[in-house]
Amino acid sequence: PKAATQRSTPFINQVELSMRANRWYKMLTICCVIACVSSFRPGAPSFAVFGNAATRDLIRAWSPQPFKTPSGNVLLPSSTENMKRFVRARILLEEDPKVGCFASFDDSLCVILCEFSEEGHKVVLPLWQPNTGAVKTFRGLKDWHEERLSHKRLSGKLENREDREAWAQAWGV
Repeated sequence: PKAATQRSTPFINQVELSMRANRWYKMLTICCVIACVSSFRPGAPSFAVFGNAATRDLIRAWSPQPFKTPSGNVLLPSSTENMKRFVRARILLEEDPKVGCFASFDDSLCVILCEFSEEGHKVVLPLWQPNTGAVKTFRGLKDWHEERLSHKRLSGKLENREDREAWAQAWGV
């Protein structure tokens, strides 16, 4: 019996260590995002590009948090809309491995889901923090993309009417 206990203990510790390492890796990824995005030119919007797996980790940090109440409405009205976007983002990321994101941490964390292809980058779903200027962020993404990724075409295929209007306004249409 003692030998069996000694054999199983290292396995449990390895699993536990692996889970802790995974959590630390995710936190390190988020810290790197913040460091990279905030280290660019002051005053100009800065963005970082992430693939599918990193975007999945990143939106976990963005997800709306419900109030800790035993009953009733546990989300603010803006959080309810954000929760719908969060769920839609998770579905898009699961369905299509070409979906990644542009992330900005200028005023607050904004994660803009994008479909990356040979033809270009197609913005599909922005995840906004409350009180984020959508037009300002889209305009910043447009300018940043032209400066750094001009070899790829940036376009939008947005589902939400308000997002489409902000996108058109950012592009001067």
